[in-house]
Amino acid sequence: MKNLKNLIVLPLLLLMSLVTFAQEEDSIDASKPTNFYSFVDNTLEYSSQENQNVMGYRGKLTLAPSAEHLVLFEAPLLYNDRTEKFGLGDLRARYFWLPYKNYDKTIGAFGPSIDVFAPTGSFENGLGSGRWIVSPGVTVGIMAADWIQFFPIASYQYASKPVYDNPIPAADMATHGLSFQVITPIVFSEKFFVQLTPVFKMNNFNDERNDRFEQEAFAAYSLNPKMQLTAFYSGKFEDKNHTVSAGLSVFF
Repeated sequence: MKNLKNLIVLPLLLLMSLVTFAQEEDSIDASKPTNFYSFVDNTLEYSSQENQNVMGYRGKLTLAPSAEHLVLFEAPLLYNDRTEKFGLGDLRARYFWLPYKNYDKTIGAFGPSIDVFAPTGSFENGLGSGRWIVSPGVTVGIMAADWIQFFPIASYQYASKPVYDNPIPAADMATHGLSFQVITPIVFSEKFFVQLTPVFKMNNFNDERNDRFEQEAFAAYSLNPKMQLTAFYSGKFEDKNHTVSAGLSVFF
């Protein structure tokens, strides 16, 4: 009788454990930038600029080998209607390390990151910046309430001298700057959240005219536990540059 009971109870316990594990795996909270997940993001974007429009596809692969480490790879394929050229834009790679996370505390997360943009897009064709850009930064999570948190990010930005031929003398130099932004997630339900992000940039310490304010907004709606529809807006108002995009994120 005891052996029979074990044959019944043990499989039931195993099944309950598998169900609990699956539920935990399906519970994705991507509203906080300090929650790390592996996913693929496919995005269509359109950027309206002062003398040109740039549109195309942006593919992103995000890998989270653990809760402390995140790696991002990004590749855009763009078309510029001024030059009528299509091709690869600037490639991006990002690494984020999160040594501390405890959402029960007011300071709920802390970690450094580094962003690198490679000038693979043609500057002459209006598809890239024509510079290497390296931006190390630090992110802090401030748990204001259950329904709203703040994630300030302070970053240093280095932009190399132009890699394209015959730059104008005023642009033929490396620049050093700072940026400060605050990602503010607002969770409306288990399926829908937005992130509002004001961004303040000193693009060049030696030129105050390059200081900028930008506003970003991101929204995500969960179609199912592993799939999200996303929308994004970025406004660089002084430069008359506005970008909108829509995408699909698939978690794995």
